[in-house]
Amino acid sequence: MRLLCLLLCLICTSASARAAESWEPLGTTAGVAVQRKTMADSPLFAFRGEGTFEVPIGLLITVLKTPDLAVEWVDLMTAHKVVRPLAPDQNLIYESYGLPWPLSDRDYLMTETLRYDEARRVFTIDYASVEDASMPPKADHVRARAFRTFWRLTMLDANRTQVEVEVFTDPMGALPAWMVNLIQKDWPWKTIDGLVGRAKRGDIRPDPGVAAWGQ
Repeated sequence: MRLLCLLLCLICTSASARAAESWEPLGTTAGVAVQRKTMADSPLFAFRGEGTFEVPIGLLITVLKTPDLAVEWVDLMTAHKVVRPLAPDQNLIYESYGLPWPLSDRDYLMTETLRYDEARRVFTIDYASVEDASMPPKADHVRARAFRTFWRLTMLDANRTQVEVEVFTDPMGALPAWMVNLIQKDWPWKTIDGLVGRAKRGDIRPDPGVAAWGQ
C-alpha cells in the first residue's frame, strides 16, 4: 500500500511538472500568437507572444533600444528611462505602467542586457528586477518585479523578422491573481503590434549592429 501511494505521488508530481512546462495557446491577434504557461508555486501565468512580420530586424532593434520611443508603443507604459549604463551591453532602467482606476500604477527597476548573435542572426534583450539606492520605490507607485522576461528577434531574411516576447512578472500589492492574469494576457500582442507599427513609420534608421547580417 505504501508503495502504491508513493507511485501515485510520483505520477502526480510528474504530471504537474509537465503542466508547468507547457504553453497553452490563447489565440492569434494582429498576427501575434499568444500563449500562457502555469508557473510552479505561483498563481500567476507567464505570457508570450510570437509572430513573423515584414519589417527588417534593424528597424525593430532601433525601436527597442530608443528609450524616448517606448511610451509610444509599449502597452500601458507611462515612462521609460535609462538610469545609467552598467556595461557596454547592459543598462539599469526604470519603467512605469498606468493601470485602470482604482488600481495603483506599477513601476519596475530592472537591468536590461542586450545580446547580438550574428551566427544565429538573433538579437535579444533580457530583463531582471533589481534594487538600487538611486531609485527607491515611489509613494504613488507599487514596485513590481520582473522574472523571466525578454525580447527575441530572429532575422529570417532582409525584410522579414520573427518577433517574440515573454513576460513573467509579479505586480505585487493587493491585486488578485485573476485580475493580474486578465490584465497581462493581451499585453504581448498589443505590444508586439505596437513595436511593428512604430518600426514601420519611416522616421528611424536601422541599428548598425546588424548591418552585416546576411551578407
